[in-house]
Amino acid sequence: MEDIYVPSTWKRLFAFGIDQFFILLFYIPFAKTFVQLFFTDEDVYVSLWKLLVMFLVPALYEFLFLMILQATPGKWMLGLRVVPAYNAYADLNSFQCILRPLVSRMSFFFAWAIYAFAFFKYDRTHVADWVAETRVIQFAPRVKRPQIRWILGTFLVLSYTYEGLVYSSSVLSQIDWANKRVELRSLLDVSDMVDVQTDGQNDGDDDF
Repeated sequence: MEDIYVPSTWKRLFAFGIDQFFILLFYIPFAKTFVQLFFTDEDVYVSLWKLLVMFLVPALYEFLFLMILQATPGKWMLGLRVVPAYNAYADLNSFQCILRPLVSRMSFFFAWAIYAFAFFKYDRTHVADWVAETRVIQFAPRVKRPQIRWILGTFLVLSYTYEGLVYSSSVLSQIDWANKRVELRSLLDVSDMVDVQTDGQNDGDDDF
C-alpha cells in the first residue's frame, strides 16, 4: 500500500480555484437568468425554490464527483483524494458523498470559518470532514509536515464567523418571504456591501 500524506494549503486552494471554473458549467440551466442579470437593467426575480437549487449547485457538483472519482475535478487533477477518515484505502459510501457537500454549504452562515478549523488539526480536516468522517489526502510525499496554527486558526474562525453571520443576515433580509421570491440584483448589492476579507487566509501558512 502507498503511504499517504496531508496536502498543503496552497495545493487545496489551487484545486478549489479549478473547481470554481467547472462549477460554472452546472449553472448553464440558469443561463437565461444570468443574462438578464448582467446584460439588462430590469429587476430579476427568482422563486425561493429556484434560489435554493442555485445555492445547492456546488453541493451537487461535489456529490457527483465524489461518487465518480472520490475527488472533485480540481482535487483529482492535483492528485488529491477524499477518503474515509479511518481507512484511506477504502471507498467513500454514498452517505459520506452526500453529507460532506451539504455540511460545506454551512459556509453561507459561517463563511470560511468551517474550513479554518482545519488549522487546529494535523490532518487538516474541517467541520464537513468531521461530520462526514472523511479527510483529504495525497499519495505524493511533501516537503514540510503540517503544523498546528492556533493563533492564525483562532483569528480566521472568529473573523469569518462574524462576517458570515453578517452576510447571511443581510441576504435573508432581502428575501420577499410573503411572495416567496427574491430579487437577485439586491443580493449582489449585499455581496458588495459586506466586505469579506480573505487576505489572512494564506498568510504565514502552507498547509490546510
